[in-house]
Amino acid sequence: MEKITDDAIRKSIDSTIIETFDAMMSMQLEPISGDTAAEFGDRKTMVGAIHFGGEVVGVMSFTFSADFARTVTAAMLGMEVDEIEGNEEINDVIGELSNIVAGNLKSEFLDQGLTCVISTPSITSGSDFKIDPIDIAPPISFVYKHDEEIVHVELCVKEEIGAKDDIKSDLSSEAIMERIAGVDIKAAIVNSVIDVFYTMLDMEVEAIQEVPSSFTEEIRTVGSVTFAGEVDGMFNIQVNDDFGKAMTAAMLGMEPEEIESEEEVYDVIREVSNIIGGNLKSKFVDVGLSCVLSTPAITNGRDFRVTPTNVIKPAQFLFSYKDSVIIVEAGVKQDKSAAALAEKAPDEQAPAEEEKEATAEPVSAAGAPQAPPATRTDEGVSFNNLDLVMDIPLQVTVELGRSRRRINDVLRMGPGSVVELEQMEGEPVDILINETLIAKGFVVVEKEKYGIRISEIVSRKERMKSIR
Repeated sequence: MEKITDDAIRKSIDSTIIETFDAMMSMQLEPISGDTAAEFGDRKTMVGAIHFGGEVVGVMSFTFSADFARTVTAAMLGMEVDEIEGNEEINDVIGELSNIVAGNLKSEFLDQGLTCVISTPSITSGSDFKIDPIDIAPPISFVYKHDEEIVHVELCVKEEIGAKDDIKSDLSSEAIMERIAGVDIKAAIVNSVIDVFYTMLDMEVEAIQEVPSSFTEEIRTVGSVTFAGEVDGMFNIQVNDDFGKAMTAAMLGMEPEEIESEEEVYDVIREVSNIIGGNLKSKFVDVGLSCVLSTPAITNGRDFRVTPTNVIKPAQFLFSYKDSVIIVEAGVKQDKSAAALAEKAPDEQAPAEEEKEATAEPVSAAGAPQAPPATRTDEGVSFNNLDLVMDIPLQVTVELGRSRRRINDVLRMGPGSVVELEQMEGEPVDILINETLIAKGFVVVEKEKYGIRISEIVSRKERMKSIR
């Protein structure tokens, strides 16, 4: 961070957490050295996560043991531990604590002139899972102790100066709900999933009504993105590990047994969730709503569930490819009237049953309109719904070279100084899209303007490696 230091971040988080636990739950937390690892062993854990977007991007996570999360919930609600009946109350309390800490940190960023928003919290709970870290900046870790219980907070953020245009908000909540209702979320998700799997992976997936009885949920990976701004929401895509390898092999033009590491699989699932989430974001932007999409998060394991807090009621969409099942969950924060409108066309009177389904219960994708299949021609493949990905903005950067200098040398620089680059004259330059290397080329000058003539396209495997 440039405008706010690690010390300021630590002071904000320390004071907020300690004061919140003391004031709201009468619990005293003792800070432990940041070098101390938070150990939960084989215990069931709960992780509350909030994403930052705008001129600050990244994620803050809040980890408890499930037992301590229940104790904290009882203390917050003034109840006995055995009166807590289900996970909904616990999720809400963990989400609220995450909101308080992230909200205070957001205020610190705003005070320093960094415009940003925070997402609705998501909760990951289970006894056997790991969250692959977001590799955008060195994480800042905080560990606290209450009696024998541990609270672990981790923050990973970076500045993204100039990104505040995506989070302008001048609409009333009623206008926002009305515009959200004008987006056919179900059709957007189904069409996007079908098209992305076909165009990127050459897989013809189809929407299904229910999970086949033969399907076994084994080790699985969930790719998640969240929306923040005028639209609060989430999108998750879940696949078994075997199918994750098949997706990766299809993306990289390899055989599944050639996949060398789980990181390659995670990168592909990140990319797929980012594109489908980006397509849905474009639908909201098209109706005049501003929102930002989080960096994709990855969770892998056997026993876990990723859910939003109860302000979002996600719908479930099911797809199949051969013997594999793809489970998608998506939803946005909206009231009942807006949710009902979102499920019907203009001037169409929706039955009461449909309104109930749209506002509260998960729905399958089989009844939603499917994307027309791609057609093959002599020239190649023509995609009838390729426009789903055509409006996603990309930043193209050309890197002429790099140089490493001592601080003393930098301080002596002035007008007329020459900085030598490691790249030799005449060598190809790197062409990056969204900070991902995709090609190499040579500098050309035409009509007194610089340009780049592409000489080489980077392989799919190299592109996926550079995403990290």
